[in-house]
Amino acid sequence: MAALLAATALTLHFSATSLHAGPVKDPGSKDLWSLKPVVRPEVPKVKEPKLVRNPIDAFVLAKLEEKGLTFSPEADRATLIRRLSFDLIGLPPSPEEVDAFVKDKSKDAYEKLVDRLLASPRYGERWGRHWLDVVHYGDTHGFDRDKRRPYEWPYRDYVIKSFNDDKPYSRFVKEQLAGDVLFPGNTDALIGTGFIAAGPWDFESQMELREGTVEREKARVVDRNDMIIQTMSTFASLTVHCARCHDHKFDPIPQKDYYRLEAVFSGLERRNRVYADAAADQRAAITKRQAEIATTLPAGWSSAIAPTEDTSKWVQIDLGKSVPLTEIRLVAARPIDSDKDGYGFPLRFTVAVSDDETFAKSETLADNTLVDYPNPGATTVKIAATGKTARYVRIASSLLYKKSNDSYLMAFGEIEVESQGQNVAADAPVAASDSLDAPAWSPKFLTDGFDGRLWLRFPDDFAVREHAVKAVDEYGALAKQLAALPEPKQFYGVEPIPARKISVLKRGDVTKPIEEVGPGAPSCVDAVKVEFPSDPKDEGKRRAALAEWLTDPKNPLTHRSIVNRIWEYHLGRAIAATPSDFGRNGIAPSNPELLDFLADEFAKNGESFKKMHRLIVTSATYRQSSATNEKAAAIDADNILLWRMNRSRLEAEQLRDAVLAVSGKLDMTMGGPGFELFHFTDDKSPVYDHLDVTAINNPANWRRTVYRFAVRSVPNPFLESLDCPDPSINTPVRTSTITALQSLALMNDPFMLKQSECFAERLGKMAKDPAGQMKAGFRLAFGRAPTAAEEKTLLPFVQQQGLPSLCRVLFNANEFFFVD
Repeated sequence: MAALLAATALTLHFSATSLHAGPVKDPGSKDLWSLKPVVRPEVPKVKEPKLVRNPIDAFVLAKLEEKGLTFSPEADRATLIRRLSFDLIGLPPSPEEVDAFVKDKSKDAYEKLVDRLLASPRYGERWGRHWLDVVHYGDTHGFDRDKRRPYEWPYRDYVIKSFNDDKPYSRFVKEQLAGDVLFPGNTDALIGTGFIAAGPWDFESQMELREGTVEREKARVVDRNDMIIQTMSTFASLTVHCARCHDHKFDPIPQKDYYRLEAVFSGLERRNRVYADAAADQRAAITKRQAEIATTLPAGWSSAIAPTEDTSKWVQIDLGKSVPLTEIRLVAARPIDSDKDGYGFPLRFTVAVSDDETFAKSETLADNTLVDYPNPGATTVKIAATGKTARYVRIASSLLYKKSNDSYLMAFGEIEVESQGQNVAADAPVAASDSLDAPAWSPKFLTDGFDGRLWLRFPDDFAVREHAVKAVDEYGALAKQLAALPEPKQFYGVEPIPARKISVLKRGDVTKPIEEVGPGAPSCVDAVKVEFPSDPKDEGKRRAALAEWLTDPKNPLTHRSIVNRIWEYHLGRAIAATPSDFGRNGIAPSNPELLDFLADEFAKNGESFKKMHRLIVTSATYRQSSATNEKAAAIDADNILLWRMNRSRLEAEQLRDAVLAVSGKLDMTMGGPGFELFHFTDDKSPVYDHLDVTAINNPANWRRTVYRFAVRSVPNPFLESLDCPDPSINTPVRTSTITALQSLALMNDPFMLKQSECFAERLGKMAKDPAGQMKAGFRLAFGRAPTAAEEKTLLPFVQQQGLPSLCRVLFNANEFFFVD
């Protein structure tokens, strides 16, 4: 799988570059607009200064005037509040809010509206969604074994909270790359490192391939490649990953720089991590005492934990010499920390004997590999062996016992081998494919004569017997105390380990290392130090150094990158229209002076997102009408110069949220585990059924769509039809299409049918007659009253088809689906 992904990545890279006229003459040249220092330009003088509300307008209007164009008139107030509301909080304004704004004659009415929306907790939900697109956030691993990530959501909530708190951008960057190192003890900063692990992860290759194999190393390389793309594309808008197999064909990024960045992430593994435990001290004391008790009450032998049930495991006993056999007895375990007999007993297994320690030649006495073997519970499983002679006895599993999801093992409390009326396995040496490293579990406990709490050879000594009973009672009491403690809070992120050695690879081939490299940053930015600390035992210093490199005031990429993204989400197109690629293969900025002004303004205003939003949305540029103009369209058909506002189609989440808001069913509960718009079936490859109407129309799932549990392998069909992006792919710019499938989904999807009924119920409570209900529906859906022509057309429709049918029509109207 890893090899396939690597090949696919290369194919995509070459496909992209093939669209270019060819490699540039000197790709190593640093004469690139994005690498030059940010210099605040002079605000240009324009012919119509009265049209300028703030400096942004001067930069935009100057470009327009060069082409003989000017701004479009300002949009009306009803349009502006709808535009601002969807833009800043992702929800439609209520009729009351529209009325209040339209009637407010104060000079600062617009500015007050902007400030109110920016102060809303809904703001973080809207703008956090933009960030989650860029970092390809999802709640499952992706790939073939698309396992759940039950603790991914704290990172999503961290992002939303960071936007609501207006966290300075440099702090935001540092927390996500090295919050655990730079801000120790800070919970938000720790959770922020979930950024590094937010993308897909190949469970099968990472967990099931044997350590030390080439394929396992390929999987790790693919994983680190995702971390590099995640970091450099997001924060610096650099396509460093194009230098994985050779020097970058277009930009001054040598192959060595790619591997220096890989070294930054070479000491990380994706894991669930605890970020808060209110009962940590109590938990530690209880588990310590339980471990002490467990050593006096051995449970038996257990294999190491396996991630899948079909992992092969074996355990064997050396009887010392070849002896005649009568019977082999398998005693299932009942560890002290479990109330279930039969713990660890494999579902499918064989029992074989041999005089050869390697079992190159052996005889199978029991073959239970075709169907699942019933769990024996407290019953001893007896295997007839009369007439057989052997020195070694081996039990091999082909299907393991399920301890929990992604946790499988084989265990026995005791194994006895009868020969001539005696248990010749007593205290015999034991070997195994692997063993669990835990106090109560050891190979020596498999033949010690004791079976956890059953104690097959229970001692006659009263003191020993009394100790065992008391130990079991104490352990049980401790277990109850432990169960009563609140669970520790976890998030999915990265766990530091000693950094692995990284070498430049010939053509990206893990079997062809060229030279070892240390951690560092791309050398294309001359103004900032690119060599990082390389102590393999302190990998955190590497990430901290990269975070400092990105946020260094002399780095020209970081501020340009983020203000370009902010502009894109407000105006519909970024100034540099490839927001994650500031290289020669990307699109150069249409207004480079404006981009540098915004970058400098952002830095000087404390890197405040909200101040940047306020500057942009209060500009005359933003407040223009979206109406077309034939003269301007003939000169600038794509509206790159912004002679009008770009009309936008609601994004998938905005549409779903707007439907719920208008129907009166939107649950505004913030944060926590994501709601599930599917029926889930756990399996080797989990099943996510998005066609389950019960899940779709469960009121508990009528929260804002940003809080849904996002599955990578199986997209939600309703949201997918509305161009909701694939969470396996970094999405700096969403696709926005208009298709017949969208119309069908909006008219017939079970969600839309149910919400149309809810909308109708709401209207029925607001007015008693069809005319009044229709007027209320228009006000809620569009923020206006219906026209006389609309009333004449739709009133008979309501009377004939019913109120829910009218609600479906309103939900399907272009006026609902688009924002002017």
